Amino acid sequence: MNGEPKQGLRGGSSYLFTDKGVERAYAAFKSLMAEGKRGLVISRNHPSRVQQSYGLDCPVMWIAKSTKPVGGVITLEPTRLMKIHGTIADFIKANPGSAVLLDGIEYLVTENGFGPVMKTIQLTNEEVAMSGSFLLVPIDPRTMDSQQMGYLEREFTLPSDQGRLYSTPDDHA
Repeated sequence: MNGEPKQGLRGGSSYLFTDKGVERAYAAFKSLMAEGKRGLVISRNHPSRVQQSYGLDCPVMWIAKSTKPVGGVITLEPTRLMKIHGTIADFIKANPGSAVLLDGIEYLVTENGFGPVMKTIQLTNEEVAMSGSFLLVPIDPRTMDSQQMGYLEREFTLPSDQGRLYSTPDDHA
């Protein structure tokens, strides 16, 4: 696919985007949607900003403490991790093979601590695997310590073009 970030993504897998993570995760997400996959974005950024910035035509939910829906915006409280998990699980069960982009892990860690967020991610990854869907998570590695990044890298697959966990045929030539 002309070296697009989607290269090598497999259904039933969760991907962690660390190198220019946000832009690459949204590009991969848009590629999946262009292939006809249904999509859901859960973001720390306001939905109108996400849709303007990335030109998305899919539901966008906002991770925010504001619980009053304004102008049709659906919010998810950052401290209700099981509600966030349930929202993703319900979407991928109703739409097997779909794509979910979860942008805001750093904020969830700030609000809940790393352990509870990691447990929620692990539970969500199981649902993703069973449904054949895709979970795309951008993160700035500077926001986590090395042990936390180790846990995340162990739980997620890194896209092959990030290079950390993968070797290419060229590496062996």
